[in-house]
Amino acid sequence: EDRLIDRPDGSARLCLALRARASASMPHPFCQTEEAEFVRPAGTYTQPTTIQHWQLRDLVASSDTNSNEVYCVNGEKVVLYDTSTKQSKTVQQLNYQPTSMTVAHGYLATGGQKSELDVFSLAEGTTICKNYVGGNVNNALHIGKDSSGELRLFLSNNDKTVKVFSLPSMTVIVTINFPIAINYASLSPDGKYLVAVGDSNQTYLYSAVHSSEYQRIKTFSEASDSGMCCAWNSSGMCFASASQDGSVCVWDLRSTKVLTKLQTQDKNACRVVKFSSGLTDLMAFSEHHSRFHVVDARTFAYEQVVSAEPDRDISGLCFTRNGSKVYSCIGNKLLAYDVDQTSRRSFPDGAII
Repeated sequence: EDRLIDRPDGSARLCLALRARASASMPHPFCQTEEAEFVRPAGTYTQPTTIQHWQLRDLVASSDTNSNEVYCVNGEKVVLYDTSTKQSKTVQQLNYQPTSMTVAHGYLATGGQKSELDVFSLAEGTTICKNYVGGNVNNALHIGKDSSGELRLFLSNNDKTVKVFSLPSMTVIVTINFPIAINYASLSPDGKYLVAVGDSNQTYLYSAVHSSEYQRIKTFSEASDSGMCCAWNSSGMCFASASQDGSVCVWDLRSTKVLTKLQTQDKNACRVVKFSSGLTDLMAFSEHHSRFHVVDARTFAYEQVVSAEPDRDISGLCFTRNGSKVYSCIGNKLLAYDVDQTSRRSFPDGAII
């Protein structure tokens, strides 16, 4: 019988024991976690947010430069809300309600239900792309640097492709074809790997060393339903996928073994998964409504379940770039949480990442 062992290193032993028992041909068992407190409420702000597609909920993004600022989708526009002044301003006015949105490396990108794509340079205050990219719904957008340091925009579409654009030229570098509609694709921090999920229970891992040629390395099948989101930790040594069946699975890139598999309460669908940057080493994932989870991403043995607001849809979740805060949007509210950075910068024994 599995049991939790007392700290300091019992958490790691539990996950390692569970992993050792898991057969390569069987789904990984769900890991047990202990309750913890990683974040505390820091403020509630009046900022309406909207959801265009009932499944696509990655519509909140932190500022590149200011931890008090957060981008939110509201109707046919993207607004920037400043929690220090409690003021918002429209950054991007559109003629559609976005299904996807991302902010990174000085760019804001939004996608729509009918393949609309708008890319805005935050530094220059100008739109560099306003186009229809073909296909169907733009399910997700991701901006990252490839292995040569060049900026790339990854567009996951319902037409079973991920289109890779150069930034700021918006030239299509490559189109990656899949057997299913893709809901999310994320590039590793070093630009060498791409992970993607979509309308199946599979998580796809690709080599991205050659920016014009992505090679599939491995396919994982831990979930029982569609994958909704995926993400890398700040070191690029592990990646996670969140699925509609309420599971979140994390793999070690080096061994491709499962590090942990977590489950939402009542098996509510997962919509977004994110890792913090810097030394806080946290992972957060949101449920379809009401709750999100914050997990120790060193051992994956400690978890905080945050009840944001009962029976209200969550439109997004993000960490600030320095990992000091978590933002979540729910209905007409923007919720801010402070990360306990002091305790997170004290590395416990038994860390497995």
